Amino acid sequence: MRKKSKIITTKTGIQMKKLKNSDNAVVGIVAAFLIIGLVVAVLSVIQTQYVPKWMEEKEADHMNMLADQFAQLNYAISTHVLNEKTDIPISTTITLGSKEMPFLMSMRAFGELKILHDNVEISINGTPNKNIKIGTIKYSSYNNYFIDQSYIYECGGVILSQQSGNVMYIKPFFTANFLEDAILNFTIVNISTIGNKDTSVHGFGPAPIQTEFKNFNYSFIKDIKYINITTNYENSWLNFLNSTLIKAGLNYADQKNYTISANDGKISIHILDFPGNDEFKMHLTISKIGAQIAPGWVEDRQ
Repeated sequence: MRKKSKIITTKTGIQMKKLKNSDNAVVGIVAAFLIIGLVVAVLSVIQTQYVPKWMEEKEADHMNMLADQFAQLNYAISTHVLNEKTDIPISTTITLGSKEMPFLMSMRAFGELKILHDNVEISINGTPNKNIKIGTIKYSSYNNYFIDQSYIYECGGVILSQQSGNVMYIKPFFTANFLEDAILNFTIVNISTIGNKDTSVHGFGPAPIQTEFKNFNYSFIKDIKYINITTNYENSWLNFLNSTLIKAGLNYADQKNYTISANDGKISIHILDFPGNDEFKMHLTISKIGAQIAPGWVEDRQ
Protein backbone atom coordinates (compact mmCIF):
# COMPACT_ATOMS: atom_id res chain seq x y z
CA MET A 1 0.00 0.00 0.00
CA ARG A 2 2.84 2.43 0.69
CA LYS A 3 4.17 1.87 -2.77
CA LYS A 4 0.73 2.43 -4.33
CA SER A 5 0.18 5.56 -2.25
CA LYS A 6 3.53 6.91 -3.23
CA ILE A 7 2.94 6.11 -6.89
CA ILE A 8 -0.52 7.71 -6.86
CA THR A 9 0.80 10.76 -5.06
CA THR A 10 3.66 11.02 -7.46
CA LYS A 11 1.42 10.61 -10.49
CA THR A 12 -1.06 13.10 -9.11
CA GLY A 13 1.67 15.58 -8.35
CA ILE A 14 3.09 15.23 -11.84
CA GLN A 15 -0.34 15.69 -13.44
CA MET A 16 -1.08 18.75 -11.32
CA LYS A 17 2.28 20.25 -12.24
CA LYS A 18 1.58 19.67 -15.92
CA LEU A 19 -1.81 21.39 -15.65
CA LYS A 20 -0.25 24.32 -13.82
CA ASN A 21 2.43 24.82 -16.54
CA SER A 22 -0.23 24.55 -19.27
CA ASP A 23 -2.36 27.29 -17.67
CA ASN A 24 0.66 29.60 -17.37
CA ALA A 25 1.47 29.12 -21.07
CA VAL A 26 -2.07 29.99 -22.15
CA VAL A 27 -2.11 33.12 -19.96
CA GLY A 28 1.28 34.19 -21.38
CA ILE A 29 0.12 33.76 -24.97
CA VAL A 30 -3.10 35.69 -24.35
CA ALA A 31 -1.19 38.50 -22.62
CA ALA A 32 1.28 38.68 -25.53
CA PHE A 33 -1.58 38.94 -28.06
CA LEU A 34 -3.23 41.68 -25.99
CA ILE A 35 0.00 43.68 -25.79
CA ILE A 36 0.61 43.29 -29.52
CA GLY A 37 -2.97 44.32 -30.27
CA LEU A 38 -2.63 47.37 -28.03
CA VAL A 39 0.66 48.38 -29.69
CA VAL A 40 -0.86 47.95 -33.15
CA ALA A 41 -3.91 50.00 -32.16
CA VAL A 42 -1.77 52.80 -30.74
CA LEU A 43 0.49 52.82 -33.82
CA SER A 44 -2.55 52.85 -36.10
CA VAL A 45 -4.00 55.88 -34.30
CA ILE A 46 -0.64 57.67 -34.44
CA GLN A 47 -0.19 56.78 -38.11
CA THR A 48 -3.65 57.85 -39.25
CA GLN A 49 -4.37 60.77 -36.91
CA TYR A 50 -1.11 62.35 -35.79
CA VAL A 51 1.47 61.67 -38.52
CA PRO A 52 -0.47 63.62 -41.21
CA LYS A 53 -0.84 66.59 -38.83
CA TRP A 54 2.85 66.49 -37.87
CA MET A 55 3.90 66.25 -41.52
CA GLU A 56 1.54 69.06 -42.51
CA GLU A 57 3.11 71.28 -39.84
CA LYS A 58 6.57 70.23 -41.02
CA GLU A 59 5.79 71.14 -44.64
CA ALA A 60 4.17 74.41 -43.53
CA ASP A 61 7.35 75.27 -41.61
CA HIS A 62 9.33 74.52 -44.76
CA MET A 63 7.14 76.96 -46.74
CA ASN A 64 7.81 79.62 -44.10
CA MET A 65 11.53 78.89 -44.39
CA LEU A 66 11.29 79.38 -48.14
CA ALA A 67 9.64 82.77 -47.62
CA ASP A 68 12.67 83.82 -45.55
CA GLN A 69 15.10 82.37 -48.10
CA PHE A 70 13.46 84.23 -51.00
CA ALA A 71 13.59 87.39 -48.92
CA GLN A 72 17.35 86.79 -48.58
CA LEU A 73 17.57 86.17 -52.34
CA ASN A 74 15.72 89.43 -52.96
CA TYR A 75 18.12 91.24 -50.60
CA ALA A 76 21.15 89.80 -52.41
CA ILE A 77 19.85 90.87 -55.84
CA SER A 78 18.87 94.32 -54.51
CA THR A 79 22.45 94.70 -53.25
CA HIS A 80 23.71 93.96 -56.77
CA VAL A 81 21.30 96.50 -58.29
CA LEU A 82 22.25 99.27 -55.86
CA ASN A 83 26.03 98.72 -55.92
CA GLU A 84 26.32 98.00 -59.66
CA LYS A 85 29.61 96.16 -59.15
CA THR A 86 30.52 93.29 -61.45
CA ASP A 87 32.40 90.08 -60.59
CA ILE A 88 31.16 90.07 -56.98
CA PRO A 89 28.93 86.97 -56.68
CA ILE A 90 26.56 86.40 -53.77
CA SER A 91 25.30 82.90 -52.93
CA THR A 92 21.85 82.23 -51.44
CA THR A 93 20.57 78.81 -50.37
CA ILE A 94 17.10 77.55 -51.25
CA THR A 95 15.95 74.40 -49.42
CA LEU A 96 14.01 72.34 -51.94
CA GLY A 97 12.07 69.97 -49.66
CA SER A 98 11.70 68.37 -46.24
CA LYS A 99 12.53 64.85 -45.04
CA GLU A 100 10.10 62.20 -43.87
CA MET A 101 9.68 61.33 -40.17
CA PRO A 102 12.00 58.64 -38.78
CA PHE A 103 10.54 55.29 -37.60
CA LEU A 104 7.03 56.14 -38.93
CA MET A 105 5.49 55.80 -42.37
CA SER A 106 5.48 59.21 -44.08
CA MET A 107 6.53 60.78 -47.37
CA ARG A 108 9.12 63.49 -47.86
CA ALA A 109 8.37 66.70 -49.74
CA PHE A 110 10.25 67.67 -52.88
CA GLY A 111 10.71 70.94 -54.71
CA GLU A 112 12.00 72.39 -57.97
CA LEU A 113 14.02 75.55 -58.55
CA LYS A 114 14.13 77.06 -62.04
CA ILE A 115 15.78 79.98 -63.78
CA LEU A 116 13.42 80.90 -66.61
CA HIS A 117 14.55 82.93 -69.58
CA ASP A 118 12.22 85.54 -71.20
CA ASN A 119 9.33 84.60 -68.91
CA VAL A 120 7.79 88.10 -68.63
CA GLU A 121 7.21 90.73 -71.31
CA ILE A 122 6.86 94.46 -70.66
CA SER A 123 5.72 96.87 -73.39
CA ILE A 124 5.73 100.65 -72.98
CA ASN A 125 4.14 102.87 -75.63
CA GLY A 126 5.90 106.23 -75.50
CA THR A 127 8.90 108.13 -76.82
CA PRO A 128 10.79 105.92 -77.36
CA ASN A 129 8.75 102.67 -77.37
CA LYS A 130 10.10 99.83 -75.25
CA ASN A 131 9.55 96.08 -75.45
CA ILE A 132 11.45 94.08 -72.83
CA LYS A 133 11.59 90.35 -72.07
CA ILE A 134 12.53 89.43 -68.52
CA GLY A 135 13.98 86.29 -66.93
CA THR A 136 12.71 85.07 -63.54
CA ILE A 137 13.55 82.62 -60.73
CA LYS A 138 10.82 80.22 -59.65
CA TYR A 139 10.50 77.66 -56.84
CA SER A 140 7.66 75.10 -56.90
CA SER A 141 6.84 72.74 -54.03
CA TYR A 142 5.61 69.14 -54.33
CA ASN A 143 4.09 68.62 -50.90
CA ASN A 144 2.17 65.56 -49.73
CA TYR A 145 0.29 67.09 -46.79
CA PHE A 146 0.39 70.91 -47.01
CA ILE A 147 -0.94 72.97 -49.91
CA ASP A 148 1.56 73.41 -52.75
CA GLN A 149 3.05 76.89 -53.13
CA SER A 150 5.41 78.68 -55.48
CA TYR A 151 7.77 81.59 -54.84
CA ILE A 152 8.75 83.64 -57.87
CA TYR A 153 11.38 86.37 -58.14
CA GLU A 154 10.00 88.50 -60.96
CA CYS A 155 11.12 91.94 -62.20
CA GLY A 156 12.54 92.88 -58.81
CA GLY A 157 9.69 91.60 -56.63
CA VAL A 158 8.75 88.29 -55.00
CA ILE A 159 5.37 86.69 -55.69
CA LEU A 160 3.71 84.00 -53.57
CA SER A 161 1.43 81.79 -55.65
CA GLN A 162 -0.86 78.87 -54.84
CA GLN A 163 -3.96 77.29 -56.34
CA SER A 164 -6.33 79.86 -54.82
CA GLY A 165 -4.41 82.86 -56.23
CA ASN A 166 -1.22 84.90 -55.95
CA VAL A 167 -0.01 88.00 -54.09
CA MET A 168 2.98 90.34 -54.27
CA TYR A 169 5.02 89.16 -51.27
CA ILE A 170 7.85 91.69 -51.76
CA LYS A 171 7.27 94.78 -53.90
CA PRO A 172 9.41 95.49 -56.99
CA PHE A 173 11.26 98.77 -57.67
CA PHE A 174 8.23 100.70 -58.94
CA THR A 175 7.25 104.15 -57.60
CA ALA A 176 5.05 107.00 -58.80
CA ASN A 177 5.24 110.75 -58.14
CA PHE A 178 2.52 113.12 -59.37
CA LEU A 179 2.90 116.08 -57.02
CA GLU A 180 4.96 118.21 -59.41
CA ASP A 181 5.13 116.10 -62.56
CA ALA A 182 3.71 112.80 -63.85
CA ILE A 183 6.77 110.62 -63.39
CA LEU A 184 7.18 106.88 -62.81
CA ASN A 185 10.39 105.23 -61.61
CA PHE A 186 10.70 101.59 -62.65
CA THR A 187 13.82 99.48 -62.10
CA ILE A 188 13.35 96.13 -63.78
CA VAL A 189 15.58 93.20 -62.81
CA ASN A 190 16.27 90.81 -65.65
CA ILE A 191 17.56 87.38 -64.56
CA SER A 192 19.82 85.70 -67.11
CA THR A 193 21.85 82.50 -67.32
CA ILE A 194 24.96 81.51 -69.24
CA GLY A 195 23.98 80.95 -72.83
CA ASN A 196 20.41 82.06 -72.13
CA LYS A 197 19.41 78.54 -71.07
CA ASP A 198 16.70 77.60 -68.60
CA THR A 199 18.22 75.77 -65.64
CA SER A 200 16.42 73.69 -63.02
CA VAL A 201 17.23 71.50 -60.04
CA HIS A 202 14.85 69.05 -58.36
CA GLY A 203 15.10 67.29 -55.00
CA PHE A 204 14.73 67.86 -51.27
CA GLY A 205 18.15 69.13 -50.14
CA PRO A 206 19.68 72.62 -50.19
CA ALA A 207 20.32 74.23 -53.58
CA PRO A 208 22.72 77.20 -53.60
CA ILE A 209 21.93 79.84 -56.23
CA GLN A 210 24.69 82.28 -57.13
CA THR A 211 23.92 85.76 -58.48
CA GLU A 212 26.09 88.59 -59.78
CA PHE A 213 25.61 91.98 -61.44
CA LYS A 214 26.18 92.11 -65.22
CA ASN A 215 25.13 95.53 -66.50
CA PHE A 216 22.30 98.05 -66.62
CA ASN A 217 20.52 100.14 -69.22
CA TYR A 218 18.81 103.48 -68.50
CA SER A 219 16.07 105.20 -70.53
CA PHE A 220 13.91 108.28 -70.08
CA ILE A 221 10.54 107.73 -71.75
CA LYS A 222 8.16 110.60 -72.49
CA ASP A 223 4.54 110.87 -73.58
CA ILE A 224 3.53 107.40 -72.35
CA LYS A 225 0.15 106.18 -73.58
CA TYR A 226 -0.01 102.69 -72.11
CA ILE A 227 2.02 100.06 -70.22
CA ASN A 228 1.48 96.32 -70.72
CA ILE A 229 2.91 93.56 -68.53
CA THR A 230 2.47 89.95 -69.66
CA THR A 231 2.86 87.61 -66.69
CA ASN A 232 1.55 84.37 -65.19
CA TYR A 233 0.64 86.24 -61.99
CA GLU A 234 -1.69 88.97 -63.18
CA ASN A 235 -3.61 89.28 -59.89
CA SER A 236 -0.51 90.25 -57.87
CA TRP A 237 0.65 92.79 -60.48
CA LEU A 238 -2.84 94.26 -60.95
CA ASN A 239 -3.31 94.91 -57.23
CA PHE A 240 0.23 96.21 -56.73
CA LEU A 241 0.21 98.63 -59.68
CA ASN A 242 -3.29 99.90 -58.98
CA SER A 243 -2.61 100.53 -55.27
CA THR A 244 0.71 102.27 -56.10
CA LEU A 245 -0.92 104.67 -58.57
CA ILE A 246 -3.84 105.41 -56.23
CA LYS A 247 -1.46 106.16 -53.32
CA ALA A 248 0.42 108.53 -55.63
CA GLY A 249 -2.77 110.57 -56.03
CA LEU A 250 -4.17 109.33 -59.34
CA ASN A 251 -7.92 108.98 -59.82
CA TYR A 252 -8.94 105.50 -60.96
CA ALA A 253 -12.49 105.23 -59.61
CA ASP A 254 -13.94 107.71 -62.15
CA GLN A 255 -11.49 106.66 -64.89
CA LYS A 256 -10.21 110.24 -65.06
CA ASN A 257 -6.45 109.63 -65.07
CA TYR A 258 -5.99 106.00 -66.08
CA THR A 259 -7.62 102.59 -66.50
CA ILE A 260 -6.12 99.26 -65.53
CA SER A 261 -7.30 95.81 -66.56
CA ALA A 262 -6.17 92.17 -66.64
CA ASN A 263 -6.98 89.77 -69.43
CA ASP A 264 -5.33 86.45 -70.40
CA GLY A 265 -2.22 87.15 -68.34
CA LYS A 266 -1.74 90.72 -69.58
CA ILE A 267 -1.95 93.77 -67.31
CA SER A 268 -2.79 96.95 -69.26
CA ILE A 269 -2.53 100.50 -67.91
CA HIS A 270 -3.98 103.12 -70.27
CA ILE A 271 -3.15 106.75 -69.56
CA LEU A 272 -6.09 109.12 -69.99
CA ASP A 273 -5.65 112.63 -68.62
CA PHE A 274 -3.43 114.51 -66.17
CA PRO A 275 -4.59 118.02 -65.34
CA GLY A 276 -1.63 120.39 -65.06
CA ASN A 277 0.78 117.94 -66.74
CA ASP A 278 1.38 117.81 -70.46
CA GLU A 279 2.67 114.21 -70.56
CA PHE A 280 3.32 111.05 -68.63
CA LYS A 281 7.04 110.20 -68.15
CA MET A 282 9.12 107.32 -66.81
CA HIS A 283 12.67 106.77 -65.58
CA LEU A 284 13.32 103.19 -66.69
CA THR A 285 16.35 101.15 -65.58
CA ILE A 286 16.92 97.55 -66.63
CA SER A 287 19.48 95.76 -64.43
CA LYS A 288 20.80 92.46 -65.73
CA ILE A 289 21.62 89.90 -63.05
CA GLY A 290 23.36 86.63 -63.90
CA ALA A 291 22.21 83.59 -61.92
CA GLN A 292 23.52 80.05 -61.70
CA ILE A 293 22.24 77.11 -59.66
CA ALA A 294 25.19 75.41 -57.95
CA PRO A 295 25.77 71.66 -57.29
CA GLY A 296 22.91 69.23 -57.66
CA TRP A 297 21.03 67.60 -60.49
CA VAL A 298 20.97 70.37 -63.11
CA GLU A 299 19.18 70.36 -66.44
CA ASP A 300 19.95 72.79 -69.24
CA ARG A 301 17.21 73.23 -71.81
CA GLN A 302 17.57 75.04 -75.11
